Amino acid sequence: MAPETDHHGRADHVVLFPFMAQGHLSPFRCLAALVRRCRPDARVTFVATSGTADSIRAHLEDEGISVHALPFRPADASQQLIDLFLASESLRPAFHQFIVDLRRSDPHTDVHVVADMFLAWTADVARGDPGVTHSVLLTTGGYASAIYFSLWNSVPLVRKDDDDECFRLPSFPGISVHRSQITNHLAAADGGDAWSTFIRRQIAAFSRADALLVNTAEKLEPKGLSMLRQWLNNVPMFPVGPLLRAASSSSLEETTSSSPVLAWLDKQPPGSVLYVSFGSLYTISTSQTTELAMGLEKSGHKFVWVVQPATDVNGSESRSSGLPDGFAQRMEAAGRGLVVRCWAPQVEILAHPATGGFLTHCGWNSAQESLACGVPMVGWSLSAEQFYNAKLLVEEMGVCVELARGAAAAVTRDEVAEAVERVLGETSRVRAAMRRKAAKMKEVIDAATDGDGEESSLGVTRRFLDAMARTSSCSRS
Repeated sequence: MAPETDHHGRADHVVLFPFMAQGHLSPFRCLAALVRRCRPDARVTFVATSGTADSIRAHLEDEGISVHALPFRPADASQQLIDLFLASESLRPAFHQFIVDLRRSDPHTDVHVVADMFLAWTADVARGDPGVTHSVLLTTGGYASAIYFSLWNSVPLVRKDDDDECFRLPSFPGISVHRSQITNHLAAADGGDAWSTFIRRQIAAFSRADALLVNTAEKLEPKGLSMLRQWLNNVPMFPVGPLLRAASSSSLEETTSSSPVLAWLDKQPPGSVLYVSFGSLYTISTSQTTELAMGLEKSGHKFVWVVQPATDVNGSESRSSGLPDGFAQRMEAAGRGLVVRCWAPQVEILAHPATGGFLTHCGWNSAQESLACGVPMVGWSLSAEQFYNAKLLVEEMGVCVELARGAAAAVTRDEVAEAVERVLGETSRVRAAMRRKAAKMKEVIDAATDGDGEESSLGVTRRFLDAMARTSSCSRS
């Protein structure tokens, strides 16, 4: 490992503050591990809300990373995401006091705050104290982040012409975004609505940050990082990713005995199984679930499907899973597939030799996990920046077949069967090409996550921490 920078006798305290959702907590946990490797003597604190602190402690305290809980009891119990975003701003006074107390308890420690992209308001907490730096972590990739935030910064959106369903991106005129790749609240935004004002506050804070960290690697997303640098050309940028958990290193016996899914995969031919999961937060409707089930059966290919409770036409959770009667039992009895309720060891499934494809909602964590295993994808993006992750995977990387867009997509069983055949079919023209491209992406990710060079996750994290130490030193002089 390269020698560490001289900090002029000062110590580091790195404070990591993720948004309270699993897709954001996971990359921050990986970043915490990187910081610990780069600065073994530094203090690392994970800031959480009262509702998530206990579960986070269970993961981090054995690694010498402390967890500080902020009281958080939103007055509005609504499940709407924008309400949770807005309520998170109520954490400002408690977080400010936490930083003040840190500095008072040890004035000789430089505090480096790394906050989630949806908690960018923390930039103002760090201002005024030369011993505190502030950075923002984009838990998404460079390409999707650039498009997503550029769209929000451009509302109300303007079509290219009256008859066109595509929208202009003033920051990136060469990129076209279709109406089907835009969520309803973004398409309807006028700049004065709650979504617009919240997201624009975060974007404004990006420009005030000392650095921007991105959950990607330089060689994985050169175009996306170039777009971000063009857009935020005054903010130093550090691609510290991919921030991924490695597959379990348990012995084969331990792994298979703890997971019937992995034991079942052991019996399947290499590259023959489609893994299906829409993540822990997203669901599809009862009718979509039925068509997906019938399409998987019609395809003739084997599958492992993680099923969440389905939603009805109003978006409410349905009592039915949406699966046709007897479908799960029929598929398992025939050796065709497994239906798993709510959770499965995703990283281990993707890493298994039997897994040949992944039908995914194109969340960035899932997409990177698939690429890290060299597994091509079938994309069905449902919300937010997932549409632009799918665009990257299909148009730029060539590792994904797009099945549908959006939670309201009218997907048929024939379309499902056709998409699965393109990814897994022995006679498919695109299968071999996608596998070659996915294998190249795996090599890029392996180099980033396993290496110690300048462009590796470890090397970039080290450069970031050195830069923050220099920023603190300059602020004091």
